[in-house]
Formats: sequence, C-alpha cells, structure tokens
Amino acid sequence: MKRLPLFILFFVALQSSAHEHLTIQEQLGYPADAKLLIIHADDLGVAHSQNMASFQAMEEGIITSASVMMPTPWAKEAVLYAIENPEADIGVHITLTAEWDTYRWGPMLGADTTPSLVDEHGHFHASVAAFAQNAKLEEVEAEVRAQIEAAREAGIEFTHLDGHMGSMLATDEIAQLYFRLGKEYGVPVRLHQHHGQDSENAELREAVVQMPGKATSMHGASPSDFPDGMAESYNDYLRQLQPGLNLLVLHLGFDDAEMQAITVNHPLWGSQWRQADFDWSMSEEAKAIVEEEGIILVDWRLVKEKLFDKAH
Repeated sequence: MKRLPLFILFFVALQSSAHEHLTIQEQLGYPADAKLLIIHADDLGVAHSQNMASFQAMEEGIITSASVMMPTPWAKEAVLYAIENPEADIGVHITLTAEWDTYRWGPMLGADTTPSLVDEHGHFHASVAAFAQNAKLEEVEAEVRAQIEAAREAGIEFTHLDGHMGSMLATDEIAQLYFRLGKEYGVPVRLHQHHGQDSENAELREAVVQMPGKATSMHGASPSDFPDGMAESYNDYLRQLQPGLNLLVLHLGFDDAEMQAITVNHPLWGSQWRQADFDWSMSEEAKAIVEEEGIILVDWRLVKEKLFDKAH
C-alpha cells in the first residue's frame, strides 16, 4: 500500500509552551492517542454525477469533506448545495489544469487576461508539467484569487484550500503563493507530493511546518489498486491508521453516460474508478471498520476553527 505524507501549513501563532507540548489531536480537543480522519471528496463541479455522488456520500456515507472547482461547468450546483447545507464542509479546489480529452475548461478571468495559463484553444493546460513550464506567477495569482473570491462571493464559507492535480505545488514560487493565500484567508491548505522541506528555497523551507502529532498520513488509491483492489486498499489503510490527523482523498461519481463521456480514454480516475470510490464510501464494511478501529471522523472546519480562527 502506497502512503504519502500529509503536511498542513500552520500560518497561525502556535508558539506557546502549552501548544508545543500538545499533539495535534489534543489541540483539536481529543485525547493524545486519538485516531482522527478526514475522508475527503475531490472535484465537486466537474459533473452532475460527481456532485450527486459526493452529496449523497456526505449525507449517508463516511465522507466528511469536499472541495469545489469553481471554473467547471457544474460548480453552480455545488455552490447551491453549500448554501443550502451550511453544515457541509466545503473547500476551494483550486483549478489550473483541465485533464480530460473532450471536456475542457479555462480560467475564470478569461484566456486573454491569463494567456500563460492556457493552450492554443484557450483551455487550461492538460498536465501539471505543461502548466509549470508556461505559467507566469502573476497570472497564477490573479486566477487563483478570482476562484477563491468567486466561491466567497457566491456564499461558500470555505474551510480550506486544496489544489487540483497538485498544480499549486508545481514550483517553489507557486507553492509559496499557495501558502501565502492560506495565511491571508485564514484557512489550512492541503499539501501532497511536494512539501518543500528539501527545496533550496530558504523561504519555502521556512514556510513549511510539519503538522504535529505522530504518524499523520495521507492516502489515496494508486493506479496499481485499480480496478480490483481499491476497496481493499482503503480498508487496509483504515485498519493500519495511526494516532494523528489523517486524510483519505477520494474521487466520487457514478459510472453513468455523463461520467463515461467526460473521462473517455482515461480509465484511471475515470467513471469506474469514481463509482468504486462512491461504493466504498457508502459501504457497511467501511463504516464497520471505522467503528471497530475507534477512528474519529472529523473535517477541515474543526481544524480551521480550533487552530486558525483563534489566531485571527
């Protein structure tokens, strides 16, 4: 099982001696040995199928958090859900790439305003590599701010920021922008793949603070788990979960005509993958393992309220 380290940026003053000796669980109001877990649904807004599966799993399954891609065609539906369900834990899934073959989107500011962020057709670049090679930092910042502000102005009380396909960690400079925006908006940001601790950029190294608490982890199914072993991978992850604040990232949807058309030629993270994630998140087996292992399901709102709001 592949497990990635989870790091979360603390932009708040947690410098008191009391905090220095508390685990992240204790800072969040739980015993020092508590196994806390956020189970997160990425990609709200991509499709009606994506939205409906995620909403259902948040209400009836074990999903505790989700995030919306504001430039996508079905973002409005996710916005309305967030407004009608203020208790739902919703973040902004910053979107700077468009990976599907025939289903594309582009900047909220428009291609003419952010030409380095788009391909020859005016869509976001299809890969993080192409994005990193072409993107100008000032255009990235303008577009990211536009997406965050669009969510806020629409009425979403977003609890965190995370990045689609890891594009906000594509370069040290973009990562610094990401951290700075988290601090400015007073919300935690999700890190994966690139955490900056080994960077030659001193400012970036100083910005990255590993979340306290031992065995904090992040997990998501890998291509080797698809198509037969995803549920087993998730179940193993739950059974091996260690004390700390942990994160499991899923991509929910239905294997229907809409999602099949969107993800054509992309079996990985495609319609069958998303159906499998939905099925597992709704399963009695998953719910039973959570209970048997004494796992406490939490969300980003708790992290924001306990560790960020008090500092602002």
